[in-house]
Amino acid sequence: MADAIERTCADLRAGKPVFIYDMDGREEETDIVYASGTVTKESVRFMRQNGGGLICTTVSDAVAGKIGLPFLVDVFKTAEAVHPVLRMSLPDTLPYDTKSAFSITINHRKCYTGITDIDRALTISEFGSLVRDVDTGTSENPLKSFTKAFRVPGHVFLLRTSEELLRDRNGHTELSTAMCLMAGLPPSAAICEMMADDGKALSKPDARRFAQDNGFIFLEGHEVQEAWKTWSG
Repeated sequence: MADAIERTCADLRAGKPVFIYDMDGREEETDIVYASGTVTKESVRFMRQNGGGLICTTVSDAVAGKIGLPFLVDVFKTAEAVHPVLRMSLPDTLPYDTKSAFSITINHRKCYTGITDIDRALTISEFGSLVRDVDTGTSENPLKSFTKAFRVPGHVFLLRTSEELLRDRNGHTELSTAMCLMAGLPPSAAICEMMADDGKALSKPDARRFAQDNGFIFLEGHEVQEAWKTWSG
């Protein structure tokens, strides 16, 4: 397993995709994962063509807090007095989790429509750069840096991790962000679920086969969790 984790870290640093399955009994989905700062238009096309799910970008809870990025459900709660439909539609009955990781949606200010491979790659990669600067303390004013570079709403969905990675939530948001950290990269990943032609999520065996046939790493969530426990102490 150690070799697989080491190769995963190397591939993420090299801008290659890795494949992570969460776990049986949860979503039971495999996500294509890139480190956000390495994303190109080719990366977005690869996720769009071979994943087919929603292309999202993760951010650690610590960095999100410094920028001021909220959980979307908290935005809805704030606005529920004016818009009752928000209060009545909160995601408190998820069958596989206790909360939603969704934050706000963004476009880089240099985007045109925001949805093209080029536009989404720009948004994701530049957000990855911002996360790096905020994480390392290079950004003196994270909120100002964010609002100068991005506008809302947009076509890239941000996902905020739980406060303690892989402790109280074990979704792809946390798994992919943990892998980026173990690779020595900023805590932000671009992820996309793999869909099947039958209208369902691609099965674990089929996702594993796709990854292996194309020379990519396939990891299960428990492997990431075990490596994270060792790495984070």
